Amino acid sequence: MSSSAISDQMDVESSSAFSPAEPVVDGAFVSKHNLSAEAYQGFKECADSLLSGKVAQPEQLAFIQRTLQICENVILNFEDEKQHLMSDVLLVWAMKQQKLSIATLHTQQLHYKELDLINLQFEYFGELLQQTLSGLDYLKQYYPNVGFEEVHSKVRNLTHYFLYYSIIVSRQPPSVIVKCGEAENHRRSRFWFNTEIRILGGSAFGIDTNNENSNVNCYLITDETAKQLLNNAYLDIFESEEFCIEPNTTTFQKKDARGIKAKFDDMKVAKKVQLRRDSVATKRYCLCYNIQLQTNCGIELVGKKVSLPFAVLVGPKADVEAKLFLERSFADLVRHPLSDIPTHVSCAEMADALEMKFQAIVETPQKNTDGPSVVQPRKFNMQTKQHLVMRMKPNQQGFLALDNFMKLAVAEEFQQKKSAASDGDWKLVPFYDWFFKLAEITNKYLYSMWYDGLIYGFCSKEDAENILRCIPRSVLLVRFSDIEYGKVKISVKSRNGEIRHHWYEHADLNARSLNSELLSNHKFSDVDLIYPDIDLEVALGGRNKPRVRLPRNLAPDEIYFDNQGAAT
Repeated sequence: MSSSAISDQMDVESSSAFSPAEPVVDGAFVSKHNLSAEAYQGFKECADSLLSGKVAQPEQLAFIQRTLQICENVILNFEDEKQHLMSDVLLVWAMKQQKLSIATLHTQQLHYKELDLINLQFEYFGELLQQTLSGLDYLKQYYPNVGFEEVHSKVRNLTHYFLYYSIIVSRQPPSVIVKCGEAENHRRSRFWFNTEIRILGGSAFGIDTNNENSNVNCYLITDETAKQLLNNAYLDIFESEEFCIEPNTTTFQKKDARGIKAKFDDMKVAKKVQLRRDSVATKRYCLCYNIQLQTNCGIELVGKKVSLPFAVLVGPKADVEAKLFLERSFADLVRHPLSDIPTHVSCAEMADALEMKFQAIVETPQKNTDGPSVVQPRKFNMQTKQHLVMRMKPNQQGFLALDNFMKLAVAEEFQQKKSAASDGDWKLVPFYDWFFKLAEITNKYLYSMWYDGLIYGFCSKEDAENILRCIPRSVLLVRFSDIEYGKVKISVKSRNGEIRHHWYEHADLNARSLNSELLSNHKFSDVDLIYPDIDLEVALGGRNKPRVRLPRNLAPDEIYFDNQGAAT
């Protein structure tokens, strides 16, 4: 497929994951809820007539049959509304949560806020269920053995299902937990993370008041145990033999009107025994939350909620992190837990995933003591997305083989031999390694310049030259090397129109910042702008001017002149 066709496809399909849409009114829910409310109102009028004694004895049997027919209509409407909330609302939210779990905290937080509207929808539906159950309780008590028991059982089962699946893992663990860090803390995971269990709605059934301060336990389990839980929700859970999770218990709290939550803050993975990297790199783990909640209608919510799978590494391992990135971005883990990664994805899907992953790596804290960064990430432009996906060679239909992300060589790295300082070999670098390395370099050495828009980023040499020729003044463009692994290129158009390219390794940037290099190196002294039209001196703080020796400002007195005469 041509690059222009890829661009057109991405324009249509790509919705930037950087900024999820603000919650809007769900028209489908409003329509379905109104139908449920109308059906309930018909049931309520019949129940009121029966319970108040307004229906004469000879007419009661026919009236009860009519009421039972209305109940069937109520159940149909309730099922339709429940299906919408579970499939079209909560499932869609959870699938997007999975994809955004590789993104920045800012992006995840925007998506998390959508739960406030979903919680309100669940509350509205929960109120109808509670009122219907309450009415049926009285009807089966005062009119036994005429059919209200069966209706009550159906509505109760529907309610039980709805309430149990209203309990969600609202904050997921990261896809990779790397166990490394300072020597004194080498047995713990490097970065903390937060997870959370949240109950949507449920106030009408007293879930918030009955379960505040109740305990919820968390276990670290293997994916094999998670598979067994799919078939047996009551399976006894035993902790992983290699690792344990801290903290492993917390309590449900209600701090506002947005439901009840159990927050596991500052979670870390602790190692029980000495392990080799390769021994755990291929394994997947999940967090399992043990749930036991009470309602005011006699329904007990007992079961286990399982997080998305993740890897625990005893030290960084880029290829494993790359596979987990693909798993979180493209596997259907919500509908089919622990399912495999697809073989192909669309260019638009890959472009959005790469954008989110780059943003997240750039925002990664560099030290254990650094707090989380919650800032609006810089977006990729369409040229950047198109450039990245074209490097992975999409097919004519606009789809990418995910094997190309892991295996396709796109750059080269020169590796010196230990025995000879000047001798070495060129090593081919796959796409994921090249991409992750540039994100890491941006995080460590180019953070401020990236966010200030001073770094163009992903761009070929040919594209850079074409871009610079369109600028009438002297200008430079900072880009990432397509061919040489881990290098930053400075493409410069001089005042005479000549275009040249300079390169820097990350070791150079560690010795002196790129900001200082652009200001002080004579190679860039005649450059006016940073692409597209940013004044270089204004953006970087001004060049260091050469020192000009000035005459001393003397104010001699009469004795000075007398001495001058004596000296001659």
